Amino acid sequence: MKRILENIRKSFNPSKEEFSAIVRAFSIVEIEKNDYFLKAGEICHSVGFIEKGSMRLFFNSDKKEACSDFFFENSFIGSFASFLSQQPSMVNISAIENCELLVLTHEKVMELIQQYPSVRNLADAILREQFIRAEKREQSLVLLPPEERFHKILEEHPKLFKRVPLHYVASYLAITPETLSRYRNKKASE
Repeated sequence: MKRILENIRKSFNPSKEEFSAIVRAFSIVEIEKNDYFLKAGEICHSVGFIEKGSMRLFFNSDKKEACSDFFFENSFIGSFASFLSQQPSMVNISAIENCELLVLTHEKVMELIQQYPSVRNLADAILREQFIRAEKREQSLVLLPPEERFHKILEEHPKLFKRVPLHYVASYLAITPETLSRYRNKKASE
């Protein structure tokens, strides 16, 4: 529980009372590899902070899964649209590796936001980060050719290729696994 608490303490300077309330609100949840944190159609009643492990966010279509994002240690996870609206999620979130999460329920988050300004600031910062992340992802898919997306992700997130199965990476890049293999071979021969 150190990572998130240290980040909260450094970034938002909560009072001792606020910090204590935040610590009490978290619960520790372990999720096994391939198990779900959230399935499409369910309401996202909790958000999590990844202490250990990695997760993926993806959509299901009739023909395939479409991976939209990856999350590693020190990341918040959840369907923020579902969490905020309390409507069914359109996304699935599952563990790529065994995960340890610190989880906050919707009820606890709303209580903390009402009572403590530092938690409201934290929530605002998380939402800002998620909006920026989503817009960058959309921009990449719309404006960059596939090979440039590959080079960009290789440069920005080199650990991705060590921790995430390649068919998930290919789905994220919106290319076939064969195309990803060609790009990797080409890069290796440079």
